[in-house]
Amino acid sequence: MDDALSLCAERIARTNRQQSSGLSIGARHLHLFLSLTAVLVTLVTTRSAGAVNPESPEVRQLVVRGLASLNGHQEARLGGLCLVALAFIKDGNSPDHPEVLRAIEACENTTSQQARDADVYSNGLALIFLCELDAAAHRDTIARFAGAMRNRQKPNGAWGYDAYRTGDTSQTQYAALSFWELLQVGQAPPVEKVDACLNWLLRTQDPSGAWGYQGKVPETFDRVEQRKVTLSMLAAGLGSTMIFSNVLGLTKPQGALSSVPVEQKETSSVLTRAEPEAKSIMRTLSGTSVDRDRVLNAISDGQSWFDKNFSEEEIGDAEYTSYMLYSLERYKSFEELLSSTPDPEPRWYQLGYEYLKKTELAGGGWKGKSGQPCSTAFAILFLLRSTQKSIKANMGQGTLVGGRGLSANLSRMKMRQGRLVTEEKPTEIDKFLTLLDGDGSAELEALVNDPLALQVSNVGPDESRRLQQLVKSGTPSGRILAVRALSKMRDLDFAPTLIYALTDPDKRVVREARDGLRFVSRRFRGFGLPDNFTDSDRFSAIDKWKSWYRIVRPSAPPLP
Repeated sequence: MDDALSLCAERIARTNRQQSSGLSIGARHLHLFLSLTAVLVTLVTTRSAGAVNPESPEVRQLVVRGLASLNGHQEARLGGLCLVALAFIKDGNSPDHPEVLRAIEACENTTSQQARDADVYSNGLALIFLCELDAAAHRDTIARFAGAMRNRQKPNGAWGYDAYRTGDTSQTQYAALSFWELLQVGQAPPVEKVDACLNWLLRTQDPSGAWGYQGKVPETFDRVEQRKVTLSMLAAGLGSTMIFSNVLGLTKPQGALSSVPVEQKETSSVLTRAEPEAKSIMRTLSGTSVDRDRVLNAISDGQSWFDKNFSEEEIGDAEYTSYMLYSLERYKSFEELLSSTPDPEPRWYQLGYEYLKKTELAGGGWKGKSGQPCSTAFAILFLLRSTQKSIKANMGQGTLVGGRGLSANLSRMKMRQGRLVTEEKPTEIDKFLTLLDGDGSAELEALVNDPLALQVSNVGPDESRRLQQLVKSGTPSGRILAVRALSKMRDLDFAPTLIYALTDPDKRVVREARDGLRFVSRRFRGFGLPDNFTDSDRFSAIDKWKSWYRIVRPSAPPLP
């Protein structure tokens, strides 16, 4: 219900900003009342219908029928074959499934010249599929496609059609995801190529915050109006920006995950498997020259565009709907990674599911301009939260695919429907508080190192007061986790405590409080404060957060 009320308040605020300017005070009050009534009616209707997630029976039925419709499909393009096979393995099917073997054979039979001649979609999907399947077993084939992808990059930094000089936002997103996949399996893409593409994305962002189809590149970073700005291109551009900024270490998960810079080496045809302990850290490239503040601005503006424009109508109006939904899932999965605050039942997923439920074909699957097999595969990857699964696997938290994603805590691993999976049982806040009362230092450090493990729900006044007290007097681990818990509650009442935590002598606590305030305030950039901050940076940020709090809570007592 708290999430529902947050959604209600957010929609009311957005509606009032967009529609109530210029009204008299009385008219604004009436407008607010009508907005509240409409939102509550919508909220009750939505809640009564019941939210779904990838494990819900209704979703599983769509996925099972969709996969059944793909058996013996007629898709012949390399990218289409890999896309369909990816849908099967993402749902836990055996690598020996006929459609998976069919895609493997097509990849292995593709020569180096054919890989260079293949379209970017086929090149990228082949890399994504093989990296997800088993990077060690297919290292030579992956190296062949990786070389082709690097060579296809345009002088402006993007990827696109060979006949066009312009970069293509739609195709570039598959290069971005394939580079991220390569980094996770131990083959680092050249940092200068990632830099070039991220700068292209920054230059081709529309002044509104979205992206267009064929990017118009200005001479400077001053934005110019782009053509064909759509939800689909917003998801492609913003998702790629988040992926590349994460690859470069410019954005990291909020919490205690550390980043390990990967040294640049000569390109090798041999892929190395990531070390088991690397599954709890974030691999990044070193040596980037991209402006981090410019990246944060771009992400913030893109998120604002989405908040203002996303709707059920936007989904239905998309030209390639299933394709767009998979792009949306990718963008939102990386947004969850960077904020470390996943929503188990996000609104965008509910609306996508409702659309797919209404448009499912009689025999299962979906049709679309991409062709029925590809449209169906895109829809299935959306429903399965495919990118979220990849991220969790690489962080040691999710489904084990091709040897990836092995949890450091083997006691949490079990077999489910033929798959080795991590049994996800987040630590409840009461268990966390119990740990603090005993000798649970090891467990606390484990929680510190796993930003997703601490689940915050049904926190009463007594627990809230305890958490606030821990911020002031707990151990370093306790202070970090108390700040994280208060942040996840997303309650402005705790903002003063989070601002106080910015004065903590432990920089880890300060960074946790900084990220928490960004989440609570919905200000992605916050007020600066870099990871390696100075006292001057700290005091400046504290003053700005205090000013912000006085604006949002003008009747609250002044902060010390």
